[in-house]
Amino acid sequence: MDVDQHPHIGLATLTYLLEGEIEHRDSVGSEQLIKPGSVNWMIAGRGVTHTERTPAELRTGQEFTMHGYQIWVALPRHVEFCKPSFHHFKASDLPQWQDGTARFKLVAGEGFGRKSPVPTHSPLFMVEIINGEEPYELDLSEAL
Repeated sequence: MDVDQHPHIGLATLTYLLEGEIEHRDSVGSEQLIKPGSVNWMIAGRGVTHTERTPAELRTGQEFTMHGYQIWVALPRHVEFCKPSFHHFKASDLPQWQDGTARFKLVAGEGFGRKSPVPTHSPLFMVEIINGEEPYELDLSEAL
């Protein structure tokens, strides 16, 4: 994967991988390897450029799977043109818990009585739910 240098403005990006790795570099000076379960939160604010590439050590000619999310979040008007910043959190930094057969990880925001360290600017949340073999019902009214 070679996503060359490109700009963002007025938003934040959340990158969360389930498999594979990405090397992130940006005009703020950040260089970060994104691995499964970790979170990268880039606040573009008044403007940032960045690249996303397959790390050099994975460029062996062998196939590998890359699977994850990159979510673009519009910044609220009062921080839309703030100073750009970059934040990285390891999987172990994120709130995790289990309820019955379901395992939860609060990737960003606030929910279920917990708060992620990801510095969001709006009332949002992203949670990864991995369920065991039994059916599991999630009451989202308990989320907020």
